[in-house]
Amino acid sequence: MRIRRLAGTGRLARLARLWMGRNPLRRRADRIEALITAGLLTVFLAGAPLSWGPVGRWVQHVSQREQHAQRAWHQIPAVLLEAAPAAPHINFRAAWSPDFLERARWVGPGGRVLVGDVPVRAGTVVGRRVLIWVDGSGRPTGPPLVHSALMRRVIGAEVLTPVCLGFVLLGVAWLVRWVIDRRRLAAWEAAWASIGPRWTRHR
Repeated sequence: MRIRRLAGTGRLARLARLWMGRNPLRRRADRIEALITAGLLTVFLAGAPLSWGPVGRWVQHVSQREQHAQRAWHQIPAVLLEAAPAAPHINFRAAWSPDFLERARWVGPGGRVLVGDVPVRAGTVVGRRVLIWVDGSGRPTGPPLVHSALMRRVIGAEVLTPVCLGFVLLGVAWLVRWVIDRRRLAAWEAAWASIGPRWTRHR
């Protein structure tokens, strides 16, 4: 068992030397590609754990500022001026958004009568009083950001940050590989152009 482990370790060492070492079979382009790949892998391993913390704190800060700006939002009653369509038995739209935007009337600041589109449930009839969220000027806004939604934003940002970093580095690695492959192909064509005619004459 020990012999097998040593043999496996020796194979890994040989592969590492072939990939990063000064093997005579490796060209300069191969070594450059290996170094860039190792550098990108190092950036990911070091950057992924360090990136999600600052990104999460930034998203939390932005969301808390959004919550602060929404403190003046409140609910008021509105009278529906248009009936909402009845939901059919199979409604793929309702599966994503169960509300319809219909015209309604409500009283804004200073007793002003305002009219606009508000979200209502399917089948809501004309004249029904519904509660809507408005800002300090009486404009419809939708519900404010709650703490649970804020935390979902933060967690989502912390999870997606290393994933996005990985995709960016993979794109850089693919671009580097594409450029180096073109240089390899050009060098191979140049070498074949000089050696090929001599090789064919000796056949």
